[in-house]
Amino acid sequence: MEPRKIRVGIDTGGTFTDVVAVDEESGAMVTTKTPSTPSDPAEGFLTGIDKVLRQLGVSGDSLSAVSHGTTVATNKLLEGKVENLGFITTEGYEHVLEIARQSVPDGYGNSYFWVKPDRIVPAHRVRTIRGRLSFDGNEIRPLNDDDVRAAAAFFKAEGVKTLGVCLVHSYANPDHEQRVRDILLEEYPEATVSISTEVLREYREFERAITTLVDAAVKPNIRSYVNNIANRLREFATESGDARDVPFYVMKSNGGVLSAKEVVHQPITT
Repeated sequence: MEPRKIRVGIDTGGTFTDVVAVDEESGAMVTTKTPSTPSDPAEGFLTGIDKVLRQLGVSGDSLSAVSHGTTVATNKLLEGKVENLGFITTEGYEHVLEIARQSVPDGYGNSYFWVKPDRIVPAHRVRTIRGRLSFDGNEIRPLNDDDVRAAAAFFKAEGVKTLGVCLVHSYANPDHEQRVRDILLEEYPEATVSISTEVLREYREFERAITTLVDAAVKPNIRSYVNNIANRLREFATESGDARDVPFYVMKSNGGVLSAKEVVHQPITT
């Protein structure tokens, strides 16, 4: 006999984890709330799922899909835990984070009264590389591979494992950034690298750079968090005694979802 198919939605907050489960065939729905477990988020997550499955009178065999909302990335940023981050950009643009934009937030009147926030990456952790693209993506100067290898060696020596890459006009042509990533991972396999053409492929260097750096900053945490839960969920949802993969989705900030396999490469979307 085929097990019932149960879809579960779960939102993990700082204090409580809220869970809803729906029977795909009958439409029966149950909800529950359980304490969150910050020291081991997967524990509270699975406890919540177990509670709703018990309410429906089924086991983990019936899990057909799990959708999850989490603030892991947001919390990391709010807590200011973005240390040990490096930045690689085009030669001559090393101060893009300081210069930012001329406009100031509403309410300050003019720039004299507004103090810009601290940059997300200190100046000594910025490395520039030669190579240039035009606004339409045509290559003006080829990428200098030696500069990239030197940057990789610098960050490796400094123990900086999380890197963001934003090159001028790369939104029009991703080739240089993709080459930079390939060299970085070849020279420094332990590094986590985000490139702007895969994070925010739009013009305006400052916005693209800062978004890419935020993506890089939260990527290790999201990867660890999601992989841990996915592995525990696989063990939880047994079928005939064997572990099985359950479709696992993570909510995006725009209301959509990404699979667990995709979200570890696009953590900024959460």
